[in-house]
Amino acid sequence: MNTTIKYALYIVGFSTVWLFVEKMLGYHNTIVDWLFFTSLLWLICVGVFYVFFLRAERANHPVWNYKTGFRAALMLTLYWLLGYTVVKLLYFGLFNAEYFNDLTLRGREWLTLSATSEENFDNATKMMEDFLRLTPYLMITVVIELIFGLIYSLLLPAFVKNK
Repeated sequence: MNTTIKYALYIVGFSTVWLFVEKMLGYHNTIVDWLFFTSLLWLICVGVFYVFFLRAERANHPVWNYKTGFRAALMLTLYWLLGYTVVKLLYFGLFNAEYFNDLTLRGREWLTLSATSEENFDNATKMMEDFLRLTPYLMITVVIELIFGLIYSLLLPAFVKNK
């Protein structure tokens, strides 16, 4: 099997398990406040997969340079984004359909405590309801994951060198 596809499947599998563990621990409904930090931790863990992938790619290429590593990491990013977007569509559509409702309820609780006026509360609630749907969520997360994938593709090949 192609090393790029193999590692993309590793990342997608790890990410799927991560989603289910976050849900079981309550990060998708009860303690949503920490979800941002667990997502950053997840992106760091994905970076570790990139390092192992680039080392495996280096072993398969007799001539290794930065350009080869960049292309390989960029292809990994594209495969990972494609696979993980499909996984998130299935996950949030079938297994965790109440996720966005839970986030909206939690956001309303927070806004009740912090909104300075009724109009402020209504505007913030409307904006929250517009963004907390599957399509905007997928667009935002794919863009963030693409940015991190590009950062990993640009930085990590410089540190993986021939022996």
